[in-house]
Amino acid sequence: MRYYDQHLHTYFSPDSRETFENYLNLTDLPLISTEHLDFFSPLQRADDVIPDYDGYSAKVEELNATYDNCLLKGIEVGFTYADRHRIEEFLAGKDYDLKLLSIHHNGRHGFMTLNHDQKPLDIHLDEYFSLMLEAVQAAPYANVLAHFDFGLRGYDDVQLQELERKEAILTKIFRTMIRQDQALELNTRSMYRYDNAHLYDYAIGLYKQLGGNLFTVSSDAHRASDYQLRFSDAFNMLRKHNVKQLVTFQNSEANFVALPN
Repeated sequence: MRYYDQHLHTYFSPDSRETFENYLNLTDLPLISTEHLDFFSPLQRADDVIPDYDGYSAKVEELNATYDNCLLKGIEVGFTYADRHRIEEFLAGKDYDLKLLSIHHNGRHGFMTLNHDQKPLDIHLDEYFSLMLEAVQAAPYANVLAHFDFGLRGYDDVQLQELERKEAILTKIFRTMIRQDQALELNTRSMYRYDNAHLYDYAIGLYKQLGGNLFTVSSDAHRASDYQLRFSDAFNMLRKHNVKQLVTFQNSEANFVALPN
């Protein structure tokens, strides 16, 4: 099996209008979309984002009867500890092939919309990574930790030294992931659109040093033109760390795939 993109969104997510067909016309590889699930608190004045699982499943089944690609089902779980039971209730009985784990907000603000002038980066990192540790500890069902740097996207020019100062909590996060066989995602949107490739270079080294060997490379595409965004650059970064294989998930089972040339 060849490696395929494992973080895509379609019109089944509120922040995308893309169709499955536009992705399918770009590739003969398996296709999986990972639609958003996020619960919001009253303080955020936002509607919950709950995927239409029945409609989504029907669309995947329809396309599987038409296209030669293998279409798989995925979800991106926006985790908060307060909503852990609601998340588990939603997931119960649903046959997702892949579950991504994300930390999008803190119950008051989304991490892409914080007023950063009022919250120094060091304090923000403490909060964000504490929520991430809480998430991986409480969500052993997740297969992949998506865009570990999501909470940093809104800050300009985050220096490596600022991340290195959080190595103690990152070590706890990665050790928990390793115990639970959870993969670390290289999110190429974060790496090359938000200029955080240097942070991923560090995270790969730390995760691997601790014994981690499960990696995915994903575009986080919300439109077909971003499908497999700069994958070759991410593959080269992994080669620098002597990583020779990636992992895909079907029925939540891990399958190793050779790192593409």
